[in-house]
Amino acid sequence: MLYITYDIASARYFADEISVMYAGHIVESGPVERVTQEPRHPYTKLLLAASPDPDRPASEVTDLDGDEEDLAEPPNLLTEPVGCPLAHRCPHAMPHCSTEPPPTRRFGPGHEARCHL
Repeated sequence: MLYITYDIASARYFADEISVMYAGHIVESGPVERVTQEPRHPYTKLLLAASPDPDRPASEVTDLDGDEEDLAEPPNLLTEPVGCPLAHRCPHAMPHCSTEPPPTRRFGPGHEARCHL
């Protein structure tokens, strides 16, 4: 079964494996417990931070960085990004994130993320 959602918290209960996509690119994938408990990509971390958690103080919720105009616009999917598709919105973006595709890094059996960090 393929379950597509922005609610990463609910995906924990339906899946053994999870792939996180941003702008049509898989940015992180692996066993659901590893990805949700030890996220490696900034977008995965942002999705998890946006999940409701009554035990988490509101001050700990992370937001996307960047200027308001960039945040209002979703990525243009008609043109392939040169670097990382999240670069213009990422709180950890470095200059080369906008110009170089991120490498795929392995963090354990089946757990991968595409990021320069």
